[in-house]
Amino acid sequence: MTSLMNLRTARRIARLTQAQLAAKAGVEQATISMLENGLIRRPSYELVSRLADALNVSPAELFPIEPIEAKA
Repeated sequence: MTSLMNLRTARRIARLTQAQLAAKAGVEQATISMLENGLIRRPSYELVSRLADALNVSPAELFPIEPIEAKA
């Protein structure tokens, strides 16, 4: 599951609109939209933390950390 699907799914499970989530997290609704549509690929930890708090989930549930492969 991609991060944007995680965010959208968590928001829908919480029965929140993008505007409601934005208000709870203290961000613009456009930010939620851009995240859900893949226009923001690497959100700041602060943003992820605010969204996770607003949705009552862990930051890793919204945006799992992908391991960086070592270069040979």
